[in-house]
Amino acid sequence: MYAIIFGRMQSSRHIVILCAVVVLCFLSCTKQKQERAAQQHVSNAAQLIEQHRYEAALQQIDSVNTLYPKQVAQRRQAKALKDTIVYLQSQQTLRYADSILQPLLPEADKLLKEFRFEKNDNYEDHGHYVYRNLQTGWNTNRCFLQAYVSDDRKTLVKSYYYGAKQINQSSIALQAGDAEIELSGQNHAFEVEGWHEVLTLADEQALEVLNFISSHLGERIRITAKGKSNAVYYLSDNEKEALDKTYRLGLLMRDIDQLEQQIRLASLRIEHFESKQQ
Repeated sequence: MYAIIFGRMQSSRHIVILCAVVVLCFLSCTKQKQERAAQQHVSNAAQLIEQHRYEAALQQIDSVNTLYPKQVAQRRQAKALKDTIVYLQSQQTLRYADSILQPLLPEADKLLKEFRFEKNDNYEDHGHYVYRNLQTGWNTNRCFLQAYVSDDRKTLVKSYYYGAKQINQSSIALQAGDAEIELSGQNHAFEVEGWHEVLTLADEQALEVLNFISSHLGERIRITAKGKSNAVYYLSDNEKEALDKTYRLGLLMRDIDQLEQQIRLASLRIEHFESKQQ
């Protein structure tokens, strides 16, 4: 009896050991397959980088991180390849942005000669470039539209209202023929020998107003300052020309600013990569 029981125990132990060996072999094979598969993605990414197919290479790198999170060695290789792609793309961006920027700088400098730089150091952090006939000091007691570009390259449009009573303007509408736009902004009001109100539109809203004017230079442009009551005024030909040139300057300054930001970011990425290689 004991011999039979002992024999069965030995047999069971052999089965357990055999199962364990089978499982270990299976796990080992699975691990090797995952390593080979992950390494294939890494190799594919490296080949795609040599072909300058960076987006496709990034997809291969993402596959390594997503599908094989336990393959540490391959993920390190994938990270190094991704850093290389960032470096190469940054070099491309730097070259392209600089090639676009260089012709814009003299164009902006030439246009700026037609503008006057104004800044009140007592209460202004930034100065601004304003076309000569749109200077505030020449237009204190009338309704008019002013536009300028600040030295931090932001475009602003201001609707100036002057009258005997306050209208609390909250928006302005521009009309030329059948075309019309209306935009809302921030209003500032004060009383000095009559009511003065200044409605300010900034950045994209300002450029939208100036684009409308630039697109209708040959037409009569009516401005309506809207509030509790309305005030209507029209742009003269000289004003339309001044606002059109301000629009051109605003677009130039916006493009220059965006390109310089791209150049700064690309340069930082290149510097960071090269410092890690030393």
